[in-house]
Amino acid sequence: MKTISSILLALIALCTACTNLDETIYHEITADNYYQTAEEVTAALMRPWGHLCSTLSVTKNPWILNELSADGVCWCQKGRHGYDNGDWIRMHRHQWTSQETRIRGTWNLLYQGIGYANNMLADLEMIDFEKIRLPISKAQAVAEMKVYRAFCYWYLLDMFRDVPITEDLTSLNPETKDRAEVFAYIEKEIKDNVNNLSEDREKTYGRVSKWGAYALLSRLYLNAETYTGTPRWDDCISASNEVAKGGFAIDANWNDPFKADNDQVSKENIWVIVYDQVYAAGNVWYQRWLHYAHQTSWNLRSATHNALVCQPSFYDSFDDKDKRKTEGFLIGTQYPRKKDENGQYFFDTSEGPLLGSEEYKGEPLVLVNYIAAMDKGEENSGARSVKYEIEEQSVNNQDNDWVLFRYAEVVFNKAEALMRKNGGSATPEAVELIHSVRQRCYDPADWATAQYTVTSLTMEELLKERGREFAFEGTRRSDLVRFEQFVTATWWDKQPSNDSRYNIFPIPQQQLEANQNLKPNEANSLF
Repeated sequence: MKTISSILLALIALCTACTNLDETIYHEITADNYYQTAEEVTAALMRPWGHLCSTLSVTKNPWILNELSADGVCWCQKGRHGYDNGDWIRMHRHQWTSQETRIRGTWNLLYQGIGYANNMLADLEMIDFEKIRLPISKAQAVAEMKVYRAFCYWYLLDMFRDVPITEDLTSLNPETKDRAEVFAYIEKEIKDNVNNLSEDREKTYGRVSKWGAYALLSRLYLNAETYTGTPRWDDCISASNEVAKGGFAIDANWNDPFKADNDQVSKENIWVIVYDQVYAAGNVWYQRWLHYAHQTSWNLRSATHNALVCQPSFYDSFDDKDKRKTEGFLIGTQYPRKKDENGQYFFDTSEGPLLGSEEYKGEPLVLVNYIAAMDKGEENSGARSVKYEIEEQSVNNQDNDWVLFRYAEVVFNKAEALMRKNGGSATPEAVELIHSVRQRCYDPADWATAQYTVTSLTMEELLKERGREFAFEGTRRSDLVRFEQFVTATWWDKQPSNDSRYNIFPIPQQQLEANQNLKPNEANSLF
C-alpha cells in the first residue's frame, strides 16, 4: 500500500531483428513523490473517511450484526421472498456460526479501515505540511487518523473483544491482544490526540473533531465494565461534559438529525458519514424499508426491496402519542405521497390506496404490526421506518448524512452513568437530562403525562427509552449487552439462550485459519 500507483510505459520493437524486450520506465509515482500539492494530500486524507461510506450505515455488515441480532428491527421472510439462506433468521434467533459471511465481512471491513489509517499515517511522516501549505497542521492530520483508527478498534472490541492491534503495514500475523489491552489502547489513542483535533465543527464535518473524540470516549467509558469488568462512570460523565462544551444542542424536532439536509439543519449531530446521491453513495435506507409499491407512488427512482421491518414488540413499546411512533413509521393503509405547493409531503387519499403485489395482489396494501414468525411473514408484515427522510426522486443513494454520534446520545450516557453510580436509581439530574431529549417527542398537551419521575425512570425504562430514541442507529446490541439482556431476555421470535458467549461474535473461521497467532474468543467455543 506504500506505492500509490505505478505507470509503466514500455517501447518494444516489433521488427523481427529486435530481441531486446527490456521495459523502459518513463515515470513512477510513489508515496514519497506523489504528495506535491495540497489537493493531492487532501484527497489522500479523505480516503479513510470515504471507506466508512461502505462500512457503517444501514445494511452494511456491522449495522446488520448490531441491529438484526437485537430487539428492534428484523428482516423476516415474506412469502417467497427474504429467506436468503436463512441468514436473517439465524441472526435474529442467535443461531449464527463462525462461518457467517457477514461476521467475516464485518471483521474485514474494520481492519481495512485500520489499514487505510496506518497507510496514511506512514505517508504523513514524509509530507512537509508547511511547504505544501495545507489548511490543517500535520499534528491535526495525524490525530484525525489515530482517532479514526481507534473508532475502528472500538467496533472490534465491542463485537469481538480480543483482537490484534497493528499500527503498520508490514506486520504479518499479528497476535491477539486481551480485551483490557485493547480497551487501554483505544483510550490512550483518543486521550493522546484529542487536544490536537479541531474544535471547529463545520470545518471537520464528515471527519472527527475534538467533540467527536470525546463522544467516542463517552461511549467507551459507558461500556467499560462490560469490556473490562471495571466501571468508569465518573470518566463517562467527565467525557460527556467535555462534549457539552462544543456548543451542540438538542434539535427542536426529533427527526431533524436525519433530514435529507441534516448537514444544514441539525445542531445535534457530532460525527457523521457524509453521503450524497452522486458523489458519496451508500445510504440506502428507503430501499431496505419500503414496500415495492412505494417506489412509483412515492416518485422514487430506484427499486424498493420490502426487506426490513420493525419487530412487533418493539413497535408496541412506543407510546401512541410519541411522535417517534406517529411520524417515524408507516403503518396501516398505504397511499401515494405527494408534495404540496409549500414543498411539504402529504398522503393523497383521493387516488385510492396502494396495492399489494404478492399475497395481497390487487388488494389495498395495509401494513400490519403482526408477523407470525421470522419465517412466516407476508408482504404487508411490520411497520416500516421512515426515520431518515426520504426525498422525492431519490435514487438508491440518499443525501442524508449517516449519524454516528449525536448530542442526544451523550446526554443519555451521562444520565445512565449518574443512575448507575446511584445504585441503579434515577436522580433529579438524570431525569432532567432524559427529559431534555424526550420532551420534543410529544405535543405540549401530552407532555405532562409523558414525564418521568425519579421513581418511574427505572433502569428497565431507561433501556426502553434508549431503544426508542436511538432506534436503528446501529448501537442496540451494545445497549442490551450492557443491561445484561442480550442473551437473557425474550423478544418477539427470539428465546433467551442464557449463554454469555453469545454476547460477542466469534472470530471468523477463515481468519483463524489464515493467522496462526490469532486466538479464538469464547464465542468460538460454541461451534
